[in-house]
Amino acid sequence: MDAVDKDILRELQGDLPIVKRPFKEIASRVGISEKELLRRVEKLIEEGVIRKFGLRIDSRKVGYASTLVAMKVPGEKLDEVAAKLNENPNVTHNYAREHEFNLWFTIIARNEEELQKTLEDIRRNIEHEDMINLPTRRKFKIKVKFHVR
Repeated sequence: MDAVDKDILRELQGDLPIVKRPFKEIASRVGISEKELLRRVEKLIEEGVIRKFGLRIDSRKVGYASTLVAMKVPGEKLDEVAAKLNENPNVTHNYAREHEFNLWFTIIARNEEELQKTLEDIRRNIEHEDMINLPTRRKFKIKVKFHVR
């Protein structure tokens, strides 16, 4: 990875410019052609340096409801319960934690009613010892930008 690749990574961590050809704009900032920028981005993706490239939508602003859930699951059942949660189309992801509540997951639904129905279905149909719904009360967002040296 050379200095140009590092410049590209710094630029891509910010907001893409709202212009007809955003990559051409970024290429100009970096001092290369649009074609060269796209070639380098593709290479960074292939090498695993860039793992994901996409947009984030604020689900609440488009009318969806979401929540974070903490679940207490017997250790030997953790993989089985996580796999079962993954079958639910409203569960976006889950992850194990070293804690009494050892499986955490997020749910997103079209509205609050669907969210509550999903929570109830999970309570009834997925083996667990306890479950806590942790809805967002106040959002704290920071822009994370990695210092690329």
